[in-house]
Amino acid sequence: MSMVRVAENELLRFATEIFQAVGVPAEHARTVADNLVQGELHGLASHGVSRLLEVYAERFVGGGINPRPAVKVVRQDRGCALVDGDNGPGAVVGTAGMTLAIELAREHGSGWVAVRNSSHYGAAFLYARMAMGAGMIGFSSTNTVVQQAPYGGRTKLLGTNPLCIGVPGGVHGPIILDMATSQTARGKIQVAAIDGKEIPLGWAVDRQDRPTTDPNQAWRLLPLGGYKGYGLALMMEILSAVISGAAVGNQVGEMFNHPATHQGIGHIFGALDLSGFGSLEAFRERMDALIEYIRACEPEEGGEVLLPGEPEARAAAVNRREGIPLSEDVFAIMERLGAQYGVPGLSTL
Repeated sequence: MSMVRVAENELLRFATEIFQAVGVPAEHARTVADNLVQGELHGLASHGVSRLLEVYAERFVGGGINPRPAVKVVRQDRGCALVDGDNGPGAVVGTAGMTLAIELAREHGSGWVAVRNSSHYGAAFLYARMAMGAGMIGFSSTNTVVQQAPYGGRTKLLGTNPLCIGVPGGVHGPIILDMATSQTARGKIQVAAIDGKEIPLGWAVDRQDRPTTDPNQAWRLLPLGGYKGYGLALMMEILSAVISGAAVGNQVGEMFNHPATHQGIGHIFGALDLSGFGSLEAFRERMDALIEYIRACEPEEGGEVLLPGEPEARAAAVNRREGIPLSEDVFAIMERLGAQYGVPGLSTL
């Protein structure tokens, strides 16, 4: 499939102006736009403009996302806080949540913020990265629209419920584990459908519980590692939604084709101040030693030993240099959106 490339700043400009055109205040518009552009930049079209720009715009127009939320701290006690997102954009609510978690960690050594009444928040690593920038280990998770069944069942009761742990490093950089608790993120299947590609066997089954490679027939996602992925999904549901009082399981509102529906999603953000255990610089040196130890592993034939987060970091480096790739089908969607909302189209490289 043919691709076009767009500069990061140009894609940010375009997405920001789309959100402003549908009534989102400038500061919030840029926060949400940057969230999607960072996903696209890091090779995660499933969490970027390719899949989400149009549906976000529709939900702002339809009222499913509140463009001017009054995000508030409902309760705060020691290193913990509960935040109500007022049905605002997940990127805005999530940024506020992790910012507070970092502040609490500076005071108490660790900070934990549970969030309710939010919406889809994009890629989980973006929030963990905030804590890493403050010299802390960051944790981020969210519940999502139901996509997978409990192990041994066939009724969709749990979301893909991703989790991310980000650990700051030294000269070799950080380690960032960002993963769905299903075999794949639902967004990757939707992007495959947009691009007309098949999905690997083992990702999903159709409505008759038959394994499928057709993204348009994928009905239920399979848990990561069988019962282990189910267990992780359940734990993330507890951390993200049960603690905060957010919508749980099939109470979560649909995102696609339901522009007026509030999702009621919950998130959890954690920050662990490493200075409480000793010198941050010494920790970074030990991280470098660990990374060197892992990288010294002899690769299997034709393989390569990579660290969690390394493929995304490589993609971002290339895309910053050469431009962010968009398929022709996605670019056509961007052109249509620009015309629809009166926003100048994207300039390509």
